Amino acid sequence: MCYDYSKLNEDIHSIAKNYNIIETFSIGKSVMNKEIPCLKIGAGEKKLLLSGAYHGLEYLTSAFLIKFLTNYAYHIKANHLPESKFFSKVTLYVVPMVNPDGVDIAVNGLDITNPYHRRLISMVGIHSFNNVWQANVRGVDLNHNYDAKWQMTVEKPSPSKYGGEYIESEPETRAVVDFIRNENFDMLLAFHSQGREIYYDFDGMTGKRSEEIAKKLSEESGYAVCCPTGTASFGGCKDWFIKEFGKEGFTVEIGSGKNPLPMKMLDNIYEENEKLIFCAMTEI
Repeated sequence: MCYDYSKLNEDIHSIAKNYNIIETFSIGKSVMNKEIPCLKIGAGEKKLLLSGAYHGLEYLTSAFLIKFLTNYAYHIKANHLPESKFFSKVTLYVVPMVNPDGVDIAVNGLDITNPYHRRLISMVGIHSFNNVWQANVRGVDLNHNYDAKWQMTVEKPSPSKYGGEYIESEPETRAVVDFIRNENFDMLLAFHSQGREIYYDFDGMTGKRSEEIAKKLSEESGYAVCCPTGTASFGGCKDWFIKEFGKEGFTVEIGSGKNPLPMKMLDNIYEENEKLIFCAMTEI
């Protein structure tokens, strides 16, 4: 079983029905006009953004974020500790699937009715997309489309690493950037897969406590604290957040193996990263 946009919306509908403490809304639309959903919970002054599925094959990050949010809401509603103490101190925003078009291509393939079908096959030169597709439906890698040492990693639309024609060329990227600017978040966690690593800097820049907090996140999750190299070191959402605001931003690479990570890994990944998120909420 995989986790596509349809499954995400089913889960969001269920969460909204069962927990009136969660607000749901859209931060924008994808190239294919899919709403990019966000879920909000909490009444605190501090704002923490959790986001996932920037890449098509990394849909397990979406499943994890939805599972975390569901369990978090359950414990708050039941007035359990430590969850209930966070509700009044931290407002949590969750954007579980930044790249809904890319996830659907990675999970379900590129349907012939898709208006980008012929164009992508012609540009990319492949016919099977299920096990390779990380980009959006225009072949742009969304985590290389931000204004953070933006550059062309590859020169044309591709399953991954193509940064787009220009900075923030994609509606998904612009939706995230506009949302972050409007909400003035105190901290950001961008979830990717895989590697069991935590990245906390960009081009030598960090927030005031980034390294200290990264080490605490590492202690809770068992993930290694790393400084990214190569193509992982620029163009991403976390990179832009650090550069733009000078605040604590982290990329969390969940699990280990080869993308797409199997859904059977969700329980183990949840256990590791639930503690990591609670640590971030404490540190914020």
